[in-house]
Amino acid sequence: MLTPPALLRGVVHRLDARDPERDGLRRAVRAAVIVPIAAAVSFRLGASQTPLFTIFGSFALMVLADFPGDRQNRAVAYAGLGFNGAVLITVGTLVAPVPWLAVTAMFLLGIAVTFAGVLSETIAAGQRATLLTFVLPACTPPGPISDRLLGWAIALAICVPASLFLLPPRHHDDLRRHAAQVCGALADRMEGRMKSEASAHEVAAAMNALRSNFLGADFRPVGLSAGSRALVRVVDDLEWLTERVDENTLGALADTKQPAEIVLRKSAEVLSISRPDERGASRSELATALAALRSVARGRYREDIVRLLGERDDEAAVAVGRKLLTRRTIAEMVGATGRVIAAAAAADARPVWARALGRRLPETGAADRVLPETVAAARITSGFVATRSVALRNSLRTGLGLALAVAITHLFPVQHGFWVVLGAMSVLRSSALTTGTKLLRAVTGTTIGFVIGALLITILGVDPSVLWLLLPVLVFASAYVQQVASFTAAQASFTMMVLVTFNLIVPTGWRVGLVRVEDVVVGALAGLVVSVMLWPRGAAAAVNAAIDSARETFSRYLLAGVRRVTRGASEAVDDELAELGHDALAAGRTLDDAVRQYLSESSGATDSRAPIVHASNRVVRMRSVADLIADIKWPPPLTAYPRAKQILEAHANAVCARLAGHDDRTWPPISDDLVPALRAESTGDEAAVAAALPLVTVAASLGELELVYPAAALSRGPHEPRPEPPPDSRWPGPLRPRRGIA
Repeated sequence: MLTPPALLRGVVHRLDARDPERDGLRRAVRAAVIVPIAAAVSFRLGASQTPLFTIFGSFALMVLADFPGDRQNRAVAYAGLGFNGAVLITVGTLVAPVPWLAVTAMFLLGIAVTFAGVLSETIAAGQRATLLTFVLPACTPPGPISDRLLGWAIALAICVPASLFLLPPRHHDDLRRHAAQVCGALADRMEGRMKSEASAHEVAAAMNALRSNFLGADFRPVGLSAGSRALVRVVDDLEWLTERVDENTLGALADTKQPAEIVLRKSAEVLSISRPDERGASRSELATALAALRSVARGRYREDIVRLLGERDDEAAVAVGRKLLTRRTIAEMVGATGRVIAAAAAADARPVWARALGRRLPETGAADRVLPETVAAARITSGFVATRSVALRNSLRTGLGLALAVAITHLFPVQHGFWVVLGAMSVLRSSALTTGTKLLRAVTGTTIGFVIGALLITILGVDPSVLWLLLPVLVFASAYVQQVASFTAAQASFTMMVLVTFNLIVPTGWRVGLVRVEDVVVGALAGLVVSVMLWPRGAAAAVNAAIDSARETFSRYLLAGVRRVTRGASEAVDDELAELGHDALAAGRTLDDAVRQYLSESSGATDSRAPIVHASNRVVRMRSVADLIADIKWPPPLTAYPRAKQILEAHANAVCARLAGHDDRTWPPISDDLVPALRAESTGDEAAVAAALPLVTVAASLGELELVYPAAALSRGPHEPRPEPPPDSRWPGPLRPRRGIA
C-alpha cells in the first residue's frame, strides 16, 4: 500500500535523481520571481504588444536559455542573445506581411540556428530562445517595432542581471568537474589510499558520472574555445584508464607508478580551478609532473629493452616484454591525458584577443592536438556537411518543419499563428518515431493544461489580482516540471501559463486555451509530416554507417602512422599523416553526433543501447592509438630490425581487418612475435637499443588494440553487409596466425 511517507520518499528520490544539485530548482524559483516582475513593468510602461514580448522574452531568457560557463561567459552569451533577439524581432516584424519572405526566412534561420549548435554548447543552449524571438513577431498580427523592441528590452534589463546574480548555478562546467573527480579517484587508487574494492568502486562511479554527463546532451558539452574542445579528448582516455588500472597493472608500472599518480593528481587540481587566470601555479606543477614522468619512463624503458635483449632465452624475454608493453601503454596514456589537460589550460589562459583570433596556442602533438578557434569552426562545419551528418539532416528537417508551420499560419485563418510554429518546434526530433511520440505527449499535455486552466478560470474568473497570483506559480511549474517530471507535464504547465498570460493582456476566458490546443495540434502534425518525409529512421539508420565510416578513416590513419615508423619518415609522409589526422577528427565528430542523436531517440533500457555505444568506443579507441603512434618523433633507421617491422605491420593490418569483420582468427599477442624478432636482429649496442624504442612504443599501442578487438568486430546487424577491407590490408612476411575463434 502506498502510504504518504512512502510517496514523499519517492518524490524526494526522483528529485535527487533528476536535479541532484538543485540547479533546476534555483532556475525555476528565479523565473517565478522575475518573470511576473518584468510583466508588471511592461504593463506599466508599454502598449498592448509590449507585455506579450516581455513575458515571452522573459520566459525565453530565464527558462529556455540555460547558458553554461562562469558568470563572465554567461554574460557574454546573454549579450549575444539580446543582440540577436533585437535583430530577429525587427526582421520578423518586417517579413511578416509578406508570406513567401516569412517562410523563406524561417527555413534559413531554422537551419542556421539548429546547425550552429554543433559548434558550441553555448550556442546550442540558446537555440530555442533565438528561434522564439523570430517566430513571435513573424506569426503575430502586425504591430509597431518600437513596442516589440521595448518589450524585449524590458525583459533583458530585468532578467539578465537576475540570471547572473540571483540564485546562480553552482556548477558551471560539469565536464571539468567530473573529469577532475575521475583523475582524483585514479590517483587515489594508484597511491593505494583506499581498499582495493572501495577504490575500484569510486573510480567506476566517477567515470560513470563523467560518461553520463558527456553523452547526456544532444550536443557535445563544450564551447568553441580551443581549451574547452581539447578537454573532449580526455573522456575516452580516462575511460580507458579506469578499465585498465587494477592491482595487476599497478604492479607492472614499477617506478613509473608514482610519477603517473602525481600527473593525475595535478591534472585534477587544474581541472578543479574554474577561473583560467588562477590556474598558473597548478599548470606549472602539472608541467613539472609531466616532465618527471617522461624522464622516469624513458629511463625505465631503456633498462627494460636492455634486459629484454639480454635475457638468456626467448621465453623469459617475452615475459619481460609483456610487462614492458603494459607499463609503456598505461604510462603513455596517463601522460597523454595530462598533456591534453595542460594544453587546454594553456589555451584558456590566452588573452581575449588571442582567443578571438585563434592565436598563441601551445605547441602540441597529435594526441593533445589543439586547433585554433577559427580553424575549428571551419573544419567542424565542413566536416559535418561533407559527411552528411545527423546534425545536418536534423537542421534541414527543423528548417523545413518550421517553414511549413509558418506557411500554414499564412494559408489558413489561424488566430495565434506562433503557437503553430511552437508546436512544430516542440515535437521535431531526429526520427519520425520519436517525433510522433513527442506529438502525442505535446497534444496530451496541452489538452490537460487546457482542461485544468479552463476549470481554474471558470471557478476563479479573470480577475487580474487572481491571475497575477497564479502567474508565478505557473511559471515555476513550467520551468521545473519538465526537468523533474515529464515533457507532458511541462506542456500542461506551459499551457496554463499561456491561458493566464493572455487573459492578463486581453481577458477572453478559457476559449484562448481551446485555440492553443488546436494550434499545437496543427503545428505538431506539420512537424510529423516533415519527419516522415525526410530521413524517417533518424539516427538509427545513420549510426552504423557513421561507425563504418569512422572505422575506415581511423584504419587508414593507424596504418599510415605505423608505416611511417616502419618504412621511414619524410615531408610527404608527415603531411599525409597530418591530413589523415584531421580527417580522423572530422570522422570522430560525425560519429559522436550520430551516437548522441541515437541515444536521444532511444527511450528503452540502457542495455539495449549498449552495443552501439560499446562499438563506438572501440572505434574511437583506434584513433587515440593512432594519435600516440603519430606522435613518435624519430623512427628507427631504415635498415634496423626489418623482421620486427614486418611484424608490427602484420599486427596493425590484422587489427584493422578484425575490426572490419574480415578476420576471425586468433593471433598471438604482439609481444610473443616481436620480442624474439628484436632479440634475433639486435646488434647489442646502444644504437640497437635506441632503434628498438620507437618499435616498442608502436607495439605497446597495437597490443592495447589487440585487447580491445580480441575477435571479429561487433555492432553489425545480421543483415548488414560487411565493409570493404582497409587499403593494403595484406600481412607481409611469413607470419602465421593461429586458427580458431577468440
